Amino acid sequence: FMTYPALRINIYCKNTKKNANRTYFAATVFNLKKIPLQMKNTLDIDTDHDRLDFKPVTKADIPLLMKYFTRFPSRSCDFSIGGTLMWSDFYGYRYAVCGDTLFIKGYDPIAGRNIYYQPSGCLPQEIWMRLIREDCRNSPDSCALIPLESETSIDEETTDSFDMSLREYLYPIERFLHFSGKKMEKKRNHLNYFINNYDNLSIESLSEANLREVSDFTKKFMSEHDDSELCLYENCQTLGVLEDFHSYPFEGIVLKIGGKIIGYTFGEKIGDTFFCHVEKGDITYRGVYQALASFMSREINKNHPDVIFLNREEDMGDESLRYSKESYHPALYINKRIENISVLNENSLLRIA
Repeated sequence: FMTYPALRINIYCKNTKKNANRTYFAATVFNLKKIPLQMKNTLDIDTDHDRLDFKPVTKADIPLLMKYFTRFPSRSCDFSIGGTLMWSDFYGYRYAVCGDTLFIKGYDPIAGRNIYYQPSGCLPQEIWMRLIREDCRNSPDSCALIPLESETSIDEETTDSFDMSLREYLYPIERFLHFSGKKMEKKRNHLNYFINNYDNLSIESLSEANLREVSDFTKKFMSEHDDSELCLYENCQTLGVLEDFHSYPFEGIVLKIGGKIIGYTFGEKIGDTFFCHVEKGDITYRGVYQALASFMSREINKNHPDVIFLNREEDMGDESLRYSKESYHPALYINKRIENISVLNENSLLRIA
């Protein structure tokens, strides 16, 4: 597991006129274990009058979001630029900063309720919980999304508090370099077929030089993959990112056969994890997706040797996508529990640790 620098927090409580100087143990966003905080910081929080001022998430907010995502890294894609910006319209993401802590909330259009995410920053749990409760005072159905990193998946038959469609899949990056080992034999066979049977293969970095071609490929891909609202939304958002790719902290590769694009992928690095946000390929070329995953992993391994995990994100409730992600044998899952804010407390946060 990742380790974090810690904070010693001096909180001036105006209502008690006392200075509470203490070491606070905060819950991480990926395993909710309590960890010691040691880095000095001073926060003046008026626990009676401070309020969260939420604003829509926009591309202009990328530097601010990255500041918190990198200082307080999580292995969950909910705390990445791609996971936030590319889905900001669908979930209506808004953010607020208070006490050097980033708050994010969204709106679940299916359940019709606000969703608050685990804050990233310096505030103690009892403070940010109070701020969230105050913000959702007029929305009693508001919920908190609580992530749990685990080596096993959650059996949806044994609990109804986890949203299985939001489960994330994580893999050791070394597994994807060459698909070594018995478990990955089928993936390795597809990769070797691709390498051995398609001549004039070239691998390019995704850049200004090929963005127009990649956009054209995406439009063709869209015309052949419009079978769901989520798929259409993701394809449209991908086109939007490609139109202004340099504004995002993304990196990716493009596969070409004889100068023709047959696939591409991109994502971002935060902490010890690389998030694979987009991966699109022409399946008339056998092994194209194994090639994209393997070649991208090699590029990450070369440029970021500190990366340990690939987060290939959620299956969004799609059974075929779930089967595909399981077939790569995840090493970790991030399961997400949803709990009503009205009953949320420290014990409920730590109950799944």
